[in-house]
Amino acid sequence: MTSSRNTLSDAPHVGFFGLGVQFHDCYRQLILALGREPDFVCDNAPEKWGKEFFGKKCISPAELTTFGDDTAIVITVRKYEEISLQLREMGLRHVFTACFDRGYDIVESIKLLGMERPADVQEYFVSPVQGKWTLVTGASRGIGRSIAVAMAKLGSNIIAHSRRIEHTKELVDACSALGVEAKPIAAELGNMDELEEMLDTLESRFPPIDIVFNNAAISLACGPNPWCISAEDFLAHYTVNAVAPIRTCYRLIPRMIERGFGRVINISSTIQKRPGEMAYACSKAALSKFTVDLAPSLLGTGVMISLVCPGYVRSDMGGPDAPHGLESVIPGALLGALLNCDVNGRWFIAQDYAGLSLQQAVARAKFYYGLEE
Repeated sequence: MTSSRNTLSDAPHVGFFGLGVQFHDCYRQLILALGREPDFVCDNAPEKWGKEFFGKKCISPAELTTFGDDTAIVITVRKYEEISLQLREMGLRHVFTACFDRGYDIVESIKLLGMERPADVQEYFVSPVQGKWTLVTGASRGIGRSIAVAMAKLGSNIIAHSRRIEHTKELVDACSALGVEAKPIAAELGNMDELEEMLDTLESRFPPIDIVFNNAAISLACGPNPWCISAEDFLAHYTVNAVAPIRTCYRLIPRMIERGFGRVINISSTIQKRPGEMAYACSKAALSKFTVDLAPSLLGTGVMISLVCPGYVRSDMGGPDAPHGLESVIPGALLGALLNCDVNGRWFIAQDYAGLSLQQAVARAKFYYGLEE
């Protein structure tokens, strides 16, 4: 970071590129991380050219060349790769990216690009989950099913949860066909008695669980008027989306600590500013808060806990008009299980890794978060 800071400090001109959500929400943090005000801002969208953002004029990419090739550019969007290539092709040599964390509302660092591993890296990948037992809640369909099948392909045995045993029969058969063991288990997570009974069964009758994906969730239709969301709606969302995964963590993590290994991946959401979905959003915020606050107590135990935002995907919950396909969830949703470095309290946004191989996704995450084995 010293050489990066020197380059930014010494550059005759510094600009931000990419005026999206992170730029607007984190502008003051970006200034603090940069150590100076930018001289200009830039974006690929023509409708933004000539306008002022935080008192800085937005210029077009073509105007960047007038500042000289020693101008430093900080990319302020999450998917920095295409913009980085664009700027390199324009002859700019000092290209950085802002790295965001905690659902991308915190600026973690500003890093010089060109030091990361090549995007086309295809070295041999050794699965760290081979032979381990993975519990996936809400596994019968959608995101949960995608995660279960992907983990089975990596050699992990699967415990597939659903509200009814028969709901997971097809998934269990599909995972077994991949050469791993697969077992079903059922419980209505909105019923605390059923949840505790399931956890008792997992501890007494199933193999020790190494990896947990707390994926099961509900998003009930509460209507467009936030003032009409009932106490019952809030309670139902909190019970399934927050209390059930928290209880699962409390029951299973101590056993993982005893064995010296465990991975817990809580499927959360970065949804915000949508009052009609307040009950769902608040329940997911509670799960995220629990995860981030618990994480420090796990350091040095061999157990790691992280968060995944799977994005708004076309599924039974997301509906047919959601912007992302179900395939975009993998491999990003798996990173909390695949990384052997410290991921405690980390957020992974699945679509940031869409279209990448496992090797590429792991390499991107390590660079972005400064992770080391």
